[in-house]
Amino acid sequence: MTDLIAKNLTLFSWYILAIFIYLFIKGLREPTGDAKLIQYRATLRDWYGPEKEGVLETWAPLKSTPKGEYFLFHFIIVIDRKTQKKKAAALINASDIERLKPGLKLRIKYQGLLTKKIAVADIVFDESFQET
Repeated sequence: MTDLIAKNLTLFSWYILAIFIYLFIKGLREPTGDAKLIQYRATLRDWYGPEKEGVLETWAPLKSTPKGEYFLFHFIIVIDRKTQKKKAAALINASDIERLKPGLKLRIKYQGLLTKKIAVADIVFDESFQET
């Protein structure tokens, strides 16, 4: 009887160890999907890339934070003389959400011609205050 308990205890220990290893490896994995777009927006200042102007088509909420809400924007941008439809995340203050409308101009920051990283750097709500 003691041998049976000791044998099962060892098997149970291996199961627990396997679960911890799985969770550790899963935690090290790079984010995918919308989480990756939010990460790009959060680290926007840390990576190099040109800025272009895009035109907003649609948007959808992604995640709320104390600083505002992350939105997923679908927009049209011209990169390397090709019109492309892209999507990227942006952080918006709660007071600015009602001002969103199709056709708004967005400042898009991207890295690489194939847009390895892409994020909405700014939203131009009122062009009269835009810097030249």
